[in-house]
Amino acid sequence: MKHLKTAAAALAAALALLTSACAPAPAPTQAPGPDGLVPANAVANITVQQPTATQASAIESFGEKLFNQTLTGNVNAVVSPLSAYTALGMAYEGAAGTTAQAFQDVMGMTPAEARATLAYLLTTWQDNTDGTTVTSANSAWIDNSLTVKQPWVDSLKAYYQADVYNLDLQGSGTVKEVNGWINDKTNGLIPSMLETIDPDVVALLVNALYLKADWAQPFDTNDTHESQFTKADGQTVDAWFISGAPEGAKHFVTPSAEGVVLPYNDGRLAFVAAMPTSGDLTLNDGDISSWLAAANDPAMGGVVVTMPKFHTEFSTDMTYTLGAMGLQVAMTPAADFSGIAPNLMIGSVQQKVSMDVGEKGTVAAAATVVQMVPNSGLVVATYVVFDHPYVYAIVDQVTGVPLFIGTMDDPSKAEPTAK
Repeated sequence: MKHLKTAAAALAAALALLTSACAPAPAPTQAPGPDGLVPANAVANITVQQPTATQASAIESFGEKLFNQTLTGNVNAVVSPLSAYTALGMAYEGAAGTTAQAFQDVMGMTPAEARATLAYLLTTWQDNTDGTTVTSANSAWIDNSLTVKQPWVDSLKAYYQADVYNLDLQGSGTVKEVNGWINDKTNGLIPSMLETIDPDVVALLVNALYLKADWAQPFDTNDTHESQFTKADGQTVDAWFISGAPEGAKHFVTPSAEGVVLPYNDGRLAFVAAMPTSGDLTLNDGDISSWLAAANDPAMGGVVVTMPKFHTEFSTDMTYTLGAMGLQVAMTPAADFSGIAPNLMIGSVQQKVSMDVGEKGTVAAAATVVQMVPNSGLVVATYVVFDHPYVYAIVDQVTGVPLFIGTMDDPSKAEPTAK
């Protein structure tokens, strides 16, 4: 159930933040960046408004789909929808034509709605109190060879509070500089995001998200105990469990799941843990909202919660996941990012997540990097990955007669012998 708990926590945090009134977005602090890099000056302050329920639910829907796509074939999968959404939002700012329409279909908002919603979220995170810290930092790393349009840069600074760097992306110290920026913004939880930067890359759009939140009522360490956790295949493994009846915890039962909502001390954020009744960990559209809506205060005696304490780190290439969600055009030569510069496309989208849940609370971080590459004359391969059950056949191409037809459901039960 860790798959569901960790992703649900990140999404619940995003939804819980959508409750404050209008507020001005302060200009970002323009401190020197890693190795002395100094961001360009920010544009003037802007005014943002609380998003509508429809706009807020767009991030939830995006996150549920992203989680479902990532879940297949991965153990202890965890994604940060908010980090991915924010990094993609910076690319969305420069999209046009069918590429912009694809972004709108996948992200569920117009560029104006997306930027206003994300600017609002950034603003609400400025006040970190009662044991909770949430920060989201953005940056754009632009190669000296690429001339980008100033309105796009201005939008990044105004709405995304982004640091914008112009440098040689193939310089000997650039990977260290980008990793250093991410390491700093995630408080050391993600010290190394990139190993190399492909020679084709002309811009990096980066989001770094950090969360530290104390439970409204910590779990007693004396109640932490070792027990067994049963995996989906019925096998059991040993794990350390935290246990208690925290004040403020709520219980929910829906047709699809049973679980709890554990509040953090700030009164806004919450950790949602849900056990699906079907055993299927995939999320339906609106599941998390329905769980929050169904949560009730328990009867006298409270709700006793027992769940594993854990630390997990997860890395994923979201490029083809996002393509499957509808952003494929943005990753082909047909892409239109003319609002940034001519002849650009998304080369890859990478994310790393660190998640720690224990007696005191939760510490989590995520970094998402969108790599932009030239699309002129670029030959793009078609990737087909058979990483889930498939049908196969041996066929006479002249007559179409099949000699064999089969299905592959479990390669672990089909040890190869053919040379």
